[in-house]
Amino acid sequence: MNKISKKSWIEIGVCAAIFVAIAIVTAFFDLQINKALDNTNSLFGQYFANLGELPTYLAAPIIGAILFYQSFGKSSKQKLFFNKICGASLTFIGYAAALYMWFWDNFVAEELMYDIVYVIVFAAFMSLLTIAAFGAVPKDVIKKLFWFALFLGIVAIASNVISIVMKLIWARQRYRTMTIGNPQTPEALFELYPNYNYDGFTPWYMINTIIKPEIRTEEYKALFEGLSSPFQSFPSGHTAAASVSFALIIVPELFPKFKKIKWVFWTVPAVYTALVAVSRVVATAHYLSDTLFGYYIGLCVATLARWIFVSKIKVFKEEPACCCCCQKEEVAEITEA
Repeated sequence: MNKISKKSWIEIGVCAAIFVAIAIVTAFFDLQINKALDNTNSLFGQYFANLGELPTYLAAPIIGAILFYQSFGKSSKQKLFFNKICGASLTFIGYAAALYMWFWDNFVAEELMYDIVYVIVFAAFMSLLTIAAFGAVPKDVIKKLFWFALFLGIVAIASNVISIVMKLIWARQRYRTMTIGNPQTPEALFELYPNYNYDGFTPWYMINTIIKPEIRTEEYKALFEGLSSPFQSFPSGHTAAASVSFALIIVPELFPKFKKIKWVFWTVPAVYTALVAVSRVVATAHYLSDTLFGYYIGLCVATLARWIFVSKIKVFKEEPACCCCCQKEEVAEITEA
């Protein structure tokens, strides 16, 4: 593999230092930070609560549309199956899942009859639009975009799987289920525990499936039945889903013309994921430490995957066709002629 440059080591060191610093602060002041930022009616918090996971939900349709225009398989039947059918199916399934699991939950407040019909129709419509849009992309570009699709798939799957597994292991109680006046806090909680004062809170470094909090009896857990994942606060799934946007960092490696503005492909996902992270604290869905780990899950997965791709895959080592050396050789040939 390629050696990591001195500049890269400095960048890694800075990122690690920021992570450690925030992790230490939240180890002592997580609960106080939430109390200070608590604003369930915040437009900022609600906006990113509804739209923060888009990078993950858009991954499958984008990957499917790119796959549709690849040329895998030797025979026409194989190409039809591996490219056209699989690509179109993945695009459709991706949009159907996004509509049913994301759009309906966030934007359709009332019960809607025959909602599956709407999902199928709109998923088919969006799939056709997406596939048609990628059809306008030049063949040489779409061929390279296969590697972006593969990279995006790895980052999306790995980031979300790691987040889900950690949620189940840590089993941390959410802040919003312990706050007076919050719709997610059961009224019976304060009837059963008159002196309750965030007694269910645990620091981020405490793994609750190993060291079980004394208060978390079966009777206590029964109070939160019917609520949305009351004991899955750590890490933030929304932030991990948003961090899939870090898949953009591979684009300058695929298309050298973007290397001059490489910082844009790092800054945009970094800022976007940070906004989602802060919004989850403001919306009382998570602690700052939850969002910190959700942020770094995606960042670390994308950075490690990028290093492996650039070091191991030949397409990332190919020089652009119009390099300076080639231009000099052409000028020399013209001069000689």
